[in-house]
Amino acid sequence: MNLLTNKIGNLNALYFQRGIHVFFFIVFAAISFLNHYFFRSAALDYGLSNQALYQFAHFKPAITSMLLSYESAPYLSCHLSFWVPLLSPFYWIFGSYTLLIFQNLALVFAGFGLVKLGRHFGVSEWLLCLVLIQFYASFAIYGAVSFDYHDNVVGACFLPWLFYYFIKENWKLTMLCFIAVLISKENMAILLGFISIAFLLIKPRGSVKSYLIPIGFFVLSLTWFMVSSFIVIPALNNTGTFDQIGRYSHLGSNLKEILTYIFTHPIKMFRMFFESHIQADPDEKVKLEFLKVLFISGGIALIRKPVFLWIALPILIQKLWNKELGFWGLSYHYQIELAPIIGIAILFWLKDFKNNNLRTYLLLFLAISTIGITYRKMENKYCESKPINENLFLKAHYQASFDVKRVREGLKTIPEDAAVCAQANLLPHLATRNKAYHFPILRDANYLVVLEPGMNNYPLSETEAKIFMDTIRADKTWREDSTYLPLRIFKK
Repeated sequence: MNLLTNKIGNLNALYFQRGIHVFFFIVFAAISFLNHYFFRSAALDYGLSNQALYQFAHFKPAITSMLLSYESAPYLSCHLSFWVPLLSPFYWIFGSYTLLIFQNLALVFAGFGLVKLGRHFGVSEWLLCLVLIQFYASFAIYGAVSFDYHDNVVGACFLPWLFYYFIKENWKLTMLCFIAVLISKENMAILLGFISIAFLLIKPRGSVKSYLIPIGFFVLSLTWFMVSSFIVIPALNNTGTFDQIGRYSHLGSNLKEILTYIFTHPIKMFRMFFESHIQADPDEKVKLEFLKVLFISGGIALIRKPVFLWIALPILIQKLWNKELGFWGLSYHYQIELAPIIGIAILFWLKDFKNNNLRTYLLLFLAISTIGITYRKMENKYCESKPINENLFLKAHYQASFDVKRVREGLKTIPEDAAVCAQANLLPHLATRNKAYHFPILRDANYLVVLEPGMNNYPLSETEAKIFMDTIRADKTWREDSTYLPLRIFKK
């Protein structure tokens, strides 16, 4: 009778788990799909990715024309990311929503991976429901999905499966998951290097392969990062450099100088996790906010299981040693990897508890604290953010200040072979062409498209944008069509 009762209880838990997966997929869709539908997605990077998706789907060279420069460049010169070409066949089915759909599916895929790992550790089905809720409620996820699509989000979602197959010693699937993470972005190779070392500690009494494979992973990760960052990307880039390293120019002008500075100033580098590299800087409170939210959102598990603090270290370094304020805080996709890492760390922590009641209390605390801090920071945060893009509890998130259908009709009047210059939030919808330029870069554009009023001025100030538009209107070679207000179409 007890066995039958347990089976019925587990079956109910399985249904509840599935409901959690579906519910949070809908939540993620309500953020990313609506942002795109209401013209809140951005050219950088969603327009850029959609243009590459279109080009790969048509077997054309993937050349992005949306960069804030006067030159086009190969898509892979921005980041060595291969998920867009792999997903490009689905462009014919889902159009400009393709990447958003698969990013949301990837997050649910990560949830299934955490469940598989938890079952391997003997965590009950009902407790796994709490593990899922904690993971899906992480602030790191909402910062990412509210900022459109990024390949490292997809790559990060393979981390639970990477750990699961490594522990199961299924080496073929371990390698497949490793590659799935590796190809998502060149900097993910650094994360994999740290994970490779951690693997040696996680299975100290494993088979010979459980030692050799992590060593091989470490060598492959290091090689991939060096080759992609300092050979492949510079060869594709018009500047002949790896531009991302410029974000750490306060530490040195090249990789050797940066590493030398790090190892010769250990105390200063430790303080840089909490303080700005510029003193005094009132904006360093953004770092403190991030660290506090990280701790409350399950980050305590990183301290309880230090091997996962080691794994999280390259993500923390990437964020907090960066010289740009936009990287430090809770917004955007720069901490998405922490969500699955914390989820995995929690499962390893649960192994230390033999008492099921203690496991329940711990997971309840972590789930509630994560939900609470995520909800609070949706409403108010120090860092740069767009509440309308992320806060599901705002009425404004579900509506636009203009007639969306009318604007879409106007965009359809622009020929597909036309060269278009458009503001940032229009470009993801105009990316199905080879010549789509980021406002205010005209180049050889014969169409200029903006939403006015309510214009997205980026990267110009409001004053600069007004001067630019006044110049266009004064130029008699441009003819303005205001039929689809607030969409204004200028044609040469």
